[in-house]
Amino acid sequence: MKTRNVCRKIILLVNCAALVFAASSSLAVESGIITFQGGDDAASENTKRLIGHWRKTTIVFESPKDEHLVLHADGTAENWVVTADSRSEPITGRWSVEGKTLTLSFGDNENSSPFTFYEGKLVFPNIPNRRGFWDKIE
Repeated sequence: MKTRNVCRKIILLVNCAALVFAASSSLAVESGIITFQGGDDAASENTKRLIGHWRKTTIVFESPKDEHLVLHADGTAENWVVTADSRSEPITGRWSVEGKTLTLSFGDNENSSPFTFYEGKLVFPNIPNRRGFWDKIE
């Protein structure tokens, strides 16, 4: 008997929560606020934030390795690597964004991965255990 009453109270609580959510969602829509979605403005803002010179530093065999990525406003990209001993020649390619996916194309190599921003850094790819943190060079 007690179990049945507890179940009824939980169902009532869930129904009330659903009604509150529905009411607040309709109020947000009526006020012009869109929640839980990023529109074209968000995509455009992400594209603007990506433009610039980015650097990712990793340690390889106890030596620093800096990978540079320059994303130009016209959709072209440059990429090169600097270590303590060498600097590779820049390669050029293209970049584009669709939603939260950044696509880099350098010759036959194409890399499409999710990205985000965290504390001013570009997180690319934004994949657990593979995340790269890129600093923007001003």
